[in-house]
Amino acid sequence: MLRSIDELLVMAKRVNRTKCAVVFAHDDHVIGAIKEASDLGIIEPILIGKRHEIESLIKEFDLKKPYSIIDEEDGDKATRIAMDMVNNKQVDILMKGLIDTKVLLKGVVNSEYGIKDAKLLSHVGIVSYPTYHKCLFATDGAMNISPDVDQKIMIIESAVKLAKSLGYDKPKVGLVSAVEKVNPKIQSTVEAQQILEYYKDKSIDFYIDGPFAVDNLVSMDSVKQKGITSVVGGDCDIMVFPNLDAGNIFYKTSVFLAGGKSAGVILGAKCPIVLTSRADSAEAKLNSILLAVLNHDGLSNLSN
Repeated sequence: MLRSIDELLVMAKRVNRTKCAVVFAHDDHVIGAIKEASDLGIIEPILIGKRHEIESLIKEFDLKKPYSIIDEEDGDKATRIAMDMVNNKQVDILMKGLIDTKVLLKGVVNSEYGIKDAKLLSHVGIVSYPTYHKCLFATDGAMNISPDVDQKIMIIESAVKLAKSLGYDKPKVGLVSAVEKVNPKIQSTVEAQQILEYYKDKSIDFYIDGPFAVDNLVSMDSVKQKGITSVVGGDCDIMVFPNLDAGNIFYKTSVFLAGGKSAGVILGAKCPIVLTSRADSAEAKLNSILLAVLNHDGLSNLSN
């Protein structure tokens, strides 16, 4: 169980250097995060983009070897280079630089050379708080706008796989709504019931329950007051939100108002994808790189 985002760094230092392809690396925010991870011995960056700008940033940030530069000014071609490197197992994780997200993801899902490995790409964020005893996984607040039940099941299973790669034995999954009882007028509660029905007779390596309001998932006092009996209640690991609005609001409120530290990764491709926003702090970018490295390493260990 992760008690703090800071534990990602401790864990990542135990992993061999991971090769990280950065698409359009000519960006000061990205190079800053890359330098930190490289200095810690965690990644070996392959910097794809405008060579002269990348070299200028390397000097500015004093990025030390090992690294390599691939000169490519065209966004589609730079993306294709990164996809080929992933497919040829030349890199272990992928990071978005100054490339438009749509351009990068278009390459990821390309039917000819893309790296999509599951039916659905999804985003999982991890947040730790100064006032809470462990990290919370939040999904999906960045990729899927209004997932249906089948898509939510895929989102759940990707998040569980991430938790497993980080050492969780049997993560606790909570289906988030506004209330803890099924109400036909609240679609998220109906879908939560359908998801539980889907898993009812299946052998699974995680706990799942819902619907729950957020307080029912993080507060044992709330659970006791409402008479809730659930292994997930009050002690959730993975919070599955009903739609992108809810997940995104929770994630950003956690960071910008509650003092939370964060990391995030895109799952469902042949390698973890770090797709951060320019608004994310340098620390959040570094944490996301660490999370991707650990996910890659953990999945490799799980598959052996």
